[in-house]
Amino acid sequence: MNFAKKVIHLLLLLVVVSSTAVHAKELKKGMPFLTARHALINAGWLPINVHEDKTYPYIGTENDLIDAHIKEVEHCAMDQPRCIFNYKKNDKCLRLFTRGEEIKDMRVYHWTYECPDGS
Repeated sequence: MNFAKKVIHLLLLLVVVSSTAVHAKELKKGMPFLTARHALINAGWLPINVHEDKTYPYIGTENDLIDAHIKEVEHCAMDQPRCIFNYKKNDKCLRLFTRGEEIKDMRVYHWTYECPDGS
């Protein structure tokens, strides 16, 4: 492989690796949800309201989140204190998973770069 091709391959690899690293560095497992949310928004991630154009019957913790103007909540489980939140930056999506019954107690336990259905 000639030098130019090696450089191109290296640059492509750096773009792929660095873009993932940039996203992941904003989040840490166990960090408070409100801290994570603030960091994501400051880094250019926009909250996605997946229920904006639908009549969705918010329940339990979801109502508390909506009342707190946290409209990116997709769903909170009824049987476990877990919620899913959605964000978008350019053409990339981020789904954030939390544990905790009250907003102040919610902690990040997982995230993916999947888009919610319809986004």
